[in-house]
Amino acid sequence: MTDTTTIDRVEVWLVAIPYKSAMRSSRGTLDHGEKVILRIGTSDGASGLGEASVIFPGRSGESAGTVFVALRDIFAPVLLGRNPLHFNEIMAALNARCSEQYGFLGTLCAIDIALHDLIARRCGLSVADYLGGTRRTAMKLSRSLSILPEAQLVDVACRYAADGYPLLTLKGSADWRGDIAKYLAVRKAVPASTELEFDPNQAWTPKGALEVDHALADAGLVCIEQPCAWWDLDGMKFVTERARTGIAADESVLSPADAVQVVKRGAADMITVKLAKSGGIRNSVTILEIARAGGLTCNMGSKHTLGVGTAALLHFAAAFPDVGETIGYGDARERFVGDVIGQELAVSHGQAHLPEGLGLGVTLDEDALSRFGVQYHELRA
Repeated sequence: MTDTTTIDRVEVWLVAIPYKSAMRSSRGTLDHGEKVILRIGTSDGASGLGEASVIFPGRSGESAGTVFVALRDIFAPVLLGRNPLHFNEIMAALNARCSEQYGFLGTLCAIDIALHDLIARRCGLSVADYLGGTRRTAMKLSRSLSILPEAQLVDVACRYAADGYPLLTLKGSADWRGDIAKYLAVRKAVPASTELEFDPNQAWTPKGALEVDHALADAGLVCIEQPCAWWDLDGMKFVTERARTGIAADESVLSPADAVQVVKRGAADMITVKLAKSGGIRNSVTILEIARAGGLTCNMGSKHTLGVGTAALLHFAAAFPDVGETIGYGDARERFVGDVIGQELAVSHGQAHLPEGLGLGVTLDEDALSRFGVQYHELRA
């Protein structure tokens, strides 16, 4: 029997939620996070949730505000009247509206996740099972730390190590010599079992990155994520070929096409997978396969998602353990004063647990949407 269900409503929220403490990286400082929440509804009363998460406007040119407008004015109208099961047809139509296969990746992420949530629910499955099967229900967590004065950074790192986080990510800055000193102070203070990595968010030069590697490779540094500018694949290759520490490409890889270039150029040892930067689940699966075929490994981050986006990345990590035993995020309430979902995602002893139930396993908290909402728009067929 042909399924004649169609999408008959689309709701979009722009929300702003304060951080518990200011988030500082080489890109700047934020005291709140702006995200976009999407709900797609169908003619039979079903719905699916999605999220677009942006921290700082990046190379995609997107901010939470531009995502809200793009969904409202460009992409949501394309969804109305379409069968939500026809995922490939929908994504082709959306790409045609922006004339670029890999344009508006943050915006398309919200739609991709919402469709996966909706389709999985209609199939009577969790998203992880819909993606091929749940292969784990608990995932170890890493925690990235803001740029802080040395004594404060050591104190924060010790607290997270005591909470059971097996991996801590220190944020690097243009002052790589100062970064080395801070690393050594943290390394001395936390248990030997706590692994440490660096993420300068493109702040280092290739030679500066090698200086950090040479100084810290024997001090247990396990990874340097995106040391150089995203566009400088020659610089990334220079570091990757000479460093003893593993080098990860994050901002250099938004799309599957980017992943191909990193593999071809030998510009990293691993690729950082983030649903929020790459257009959602489908593109991220493709990036994972490209990395695997090219002999690279992967790790997984978040872009500080709220509950909907976090549930999506947990289901992805549950279905694809190739992103690594340790993932970079477990619950929005680790960082923010609140969330927009009615459930509290389970995090304990440095582990996150997969939400139970159909689809993503989460529902929206309407009161929280009212409290944190900045803009709202609804379209109906």
